[in-house]
Amino acid sequence: IFDPESEMYLPKLRYVATHSPQKEVDLSANITYTEPVSKHSQVSVQYRFDVENQEIAKNSYLTGSDYDITGLSPLPEISRLTQNRSAEHRIGPGFRYSKDRNTFIANVYYQYSELDGYVDYSFVNRKFNNVTYFVMGNVAFNAQNTIRVFINSYTHNPDIVNLQPIYDVSNAQFVTRGNGGLKSSYNHRVNFHYVRSNIEKGRTFMWMFSGNITQDYIGQSIIYNPTKEDMPDFQVVDPNGEYKPLQLTTYENMNGSSSLRTHVSYGFPISPIKCNLNVMAGYSWTRTPSKINNELNITSTMGYDAMVSLGSNISENIDFTLQWNGAYNDATQSLASRGKRNQYFNHTASGTLK
Repeated sequence: IFDPESEMYLPKLRYVATHSPQKEVDLSANITYTEPVSKHSQVSVQYRFDVENQEIAKNSYLTGSDYDITGLSPLPEISRLTQNRSAEHRIGPGFRYSKDRNTFIANVYYQYSELDGYVDYSFVNRKFNNVTYFVMGNVAFNAQNTIRVFINSYTHNPDIVNLQPIYDVSNAQFVTRGNGGLKSSYNHRVNFHYVRSNIEKGRTFMWMFSGNITQDYIGQSIIYNPTKEDMPDFQVVDPNGEYKPLQLTTYENMNGSSSLRTHVSYGFPISPIKCNLNVMAGYSWTRTPSKINNELNITSTMGYDAMVSLGSNISENIDFTLQWNGAYNDATQSLASRGKRNQYFNHTASGTLK
């Protein structure tokens, strides 16, 4: 509430109960036609259809300290009804080759998506057109060495709230607003697996690598202590003064989002003590863009992890496992002052006996 003497807004204790019932109905269909072109290969055409209907009601009530909503009506200022329907059509050709333990698959799809619905009484309708792909290869050099590679793309459409260019004041000091110009994000992903196994000696080595790049990533744009220029058409005035929120959050398409992850593991028996030892080490890195006060901010996170596990192989009557896990993370933000880093290390040790 506004205090005329201090000319400031002072906090007032309020009890608010929120109920958020939701309904969802999903329907999908898939049709695939295949035609062999040789002994080991075939071509195909696939059509897939998905539709989702969703209704989410956020009903907030101003109550007493007992949070009893009997006989109360939702407050329209902090309540919201969201209804939306999303439909996606995907069609495209494919090719498959398989011989012995070697396989190659390639598919290309044209994808058409439509999203329409209401947030309260404001209507949104958007259409998205994309082309996606999927490629998989599995090569078995021999009984011990195998490589498998996945390369694919996929999209992520903004939801109905992200697209709604209206102000959400359900949290009075932290206002959010959608962006009707958002595009769907487009992701490229690579996964690589190499396995070398020696069944006779009980040894297994595995190396995994994955990477992801996102175009038009849907990121947050945060403005602290926003002005009238930052919030056009936003007028909430009480009789004693003008209300000013602490933070405005909107959404924008940004490039520069990427991540990678790699880890190696090796397992082998220790004959003298009749146990199996498994060791693993990994590294991960993510780069996430956002905006703070209209300036680009990059959050970079590096992570290192390791695991050592010793399991018994003495007899059917004795079974124990000793395991240690450790992880170190280091996160930085480009707009933070020097030295503002979030670094932490955690580890656990455990043991089981059966």
